[in-house]
Amino acid sequence: MTQTQSSLQHAANVLGALSLMVADRMNTAVDAVTALGPSAPAALAAMHQFLDGGSVTQLSSVLGLTHSGTVRLVDRLAAEGLVERGGAQDGRAVSIALTEQGRHTADEILRTREQSLTSALSALSPNQIDNLAAALDTMLTTVTRARAEQRSAPGNNRPQPWLCRLCDFAACGRSEGDCPVNNAATTSEPG
Repeated sequence: MTQTQSSLQHAANVLGALSLMVADRMNTAVDAVTALGPSAPAALAAMHQFLDGGSVTQLSSVLGLTHSGTVRLVDRLAAEGLVERGGAQDGRAVSIALTEQGRHTADEILRTREQSLTSALSALSPNQIDNLAAALDTMLTTVTRARAEQRSAPGNNRPQPWLCRLCDFAACGRSEGDCPVNNAATTSEPG
């Protein structure tokens, strides 16, 4: 085995271990904010960032849940006073909007998420963080393009949750055109 293969295998292995640990810590932290199951924080964050007033079908797509699973989630969120249902513009669908309490809870989820993730970076210097951010942008671009190809493959009906369902759009610079996922997704769409 060459040194390059060994380094690649090592990097892939530690990336897998680190990603599981970071995801577990983040999910545990944000789930504690609502205690309504693992999809609730992502639903509230997605609604807060880009989907407030969207339909159950749209939320289902973002979360990668079945329609019935999303309806049950919305029922739980509504029972807690975090969302409210309304009529959609076309009169056929149901829109879901955050309540004031829901917006506050979504803000808390995003703050908790950020604290969890920045703690994982605490041992790095500013220069190391800059280098890691550039490498992560490249990796996200590659993964996003691969997902777009997979989604457009014939016979692929399996729902996939959106990568940005629990993101902080201000932190990624989406409105400034700096989000690697959005940039890759918009350039991957068939023209």
